[in-house]
Amino acid sequence: MRVVAVVLLAGLLASSCANVECSFNSDCGEHARCELNRCMRDCLEDRDCEEGATCNPNGYCIKPSPTDDRPEISDTPVSVDRGNTPVDVGFDAGTDVGTDVGFDAGTDVGTDVGFDLGTDVGFDVGRDVGFDVGFDVGFDVGFDVGRDIGTDVGFDAGRVDAPVGPAAVGVYEYTAVRPGTLAAPVAAAWHPGGGYALILSASNTVFRYDAAAGTVVQVGSVGSTVSLRGVSFTPDGSRALLFGNTGTGTTARGRIFVWDHATSMIAERSAETYSPGAYQSLRWSPDGRRAVLLGSGTSSLIVWRYAADGTRAGVLVGYGLAPSTDCSDVAWVTDGFGDPALSIVCGTNTAQILSVTAIDSATPTVRAVASAGAIGNVARIAARPQGDVALTVGYSGQRLYRYRDGVWAVGFSSPQVIGAFGVSFSSDGARALAFGGNGRAYEYRYELFTADAITDVRMPDLAAAPYAQPSSAQLNDVAWRPGCHEGLAVGGSNTLSGVTAFVAYFRVQTGVRCDNGT
Repeated sequence: MRVVAVVLLAGLLASSCANVECSFNSDCGEHARCELNRCMRDCLEDRDCEEGATCNPNGYCIKPSPTDDRPEISDTPVSVDRGNTPVDVGFDAGTDVGTDVGFDAGTDVGTDVGFDLGTDVGFDVGRDVGFDVGFDVGFDVGFDVGRDIGTDVGFDAGRVDAPVGPAAVGVYEYTAVRPGTLAAPVAAAWHPGGGYALILSASNTVFRYDAAAGTVVQVGSVGSTVSLRGVSFTPDGSRALLFGNTGTGTTARGRIFVWDHATSMIAERSAETYSPGAYQSLRWSPDGRRAVLLGSGTSSLIVWRYAADGTRAGVLVGYGLAPSTDCSDVAWVTDGFGDPALSIVCGTNTAQILSVTAIDSATPTVRAVASAGAIGNVARIAARPQGDVALTVGYSGQRLYRYRDGVWAVGFSSPQVIGAFGVSFSSDGARALAFGGNGRAYEYRYELFTADAITDVRMPDLAAAPYAQPSSAQLNDVAWRPGCHEGLAVGGSNTLSGVTAFVAYFRVQTGVRCDNGT
């Protein structure tokens, strides 16, 4: 009789919670969360969940995420370009027809013959996701309070010098670069020295842009079944970590490759395969002492720690999600107390922003701080190196949302950035570009967050020479060159009509000039 009474009480508490209005998870009490301005919960305690699952502080039943405790094994060489024709040594037999988790939805309707499985109705280059059908209703989460613009020391006062006052309005100059055999590039990253950048194609090839020569040359490949997703250099520049995926659904596997700066060779770290699941994003902390790698499964995410030398150092946290939520990007920020934290964006289908705090403790805290009703679908996030400000694009409502000092402001009054889906900060945090469809780019200047202050700095007409791109071409990544207001803009098209690529070197004429290379 007592057991029945307890179960009935739990049911009554769960149902009564749904009628309580809220703005934050904290408005809803223990084992509850705020979704669409209403408190929600699936459980009150562990026994309300199925066997093997536990009730987390937000009222979700979750199962523990797997950990990768396999021993490290030596790097397996994959390929290296020793001439004009690279050698491709694959690890999987057959042809890979999909590594995208979720779906693309955008402006170009047609059957995708690229690298995801199914029908593509949008831009499908790497991590691209498109415009969701519907609208972004938005509401303010918390409130924004002004503060004096001054010197921000962030995580490490000795590492990043924050500009005092806003930068001048950017005047952008784009110079086209011959892409060579590059096809549908999805990501780019600069070596910390600024002399060259690596560019990843949507399939399996790696290219190098030489700043002094202004050329793009293929330098290797990673196996015919791999769809590359991102690249990031270690702070000392000795190597870069490349990550990509093979397979779909239950056969999806995340894979890690290492570019050696000294030898220009690429090797796979076979022990760091993630299955089933896909690698999504790798970010270094502003102090350069560590990194995190985000992996996303069908109903969970997992975040791994990496040491300064690029070696895996265990699991930071795992978290259960609604099926097909698909978390896609992570950024280092500071919480309201100025301590290091992570902000994770999820949202190919069920959108939300997650906050990970107490990351140096034995039990980091994960909580949802914004949901689909506030932000619409989101794909990428970027933060200032100082950690105080982060930006993401809700591409359903095509608005730029801001995190500042521990609080997300995601109201309907946020500036619109039509056609954008990605965002990238300069290395000093003074400028950021929100970018996306057909070469669109919008400049944000710290700390001017009004519609009038966001300026349209889009690329020249991509349909015209020398780019000659179809209407489906997208600007897929912006990589700022270290120490200055210059960098690379890469993109292309990957549709039934064909696969294309463009590369442009951009320079902010009113910004900080590079003193080497170009």
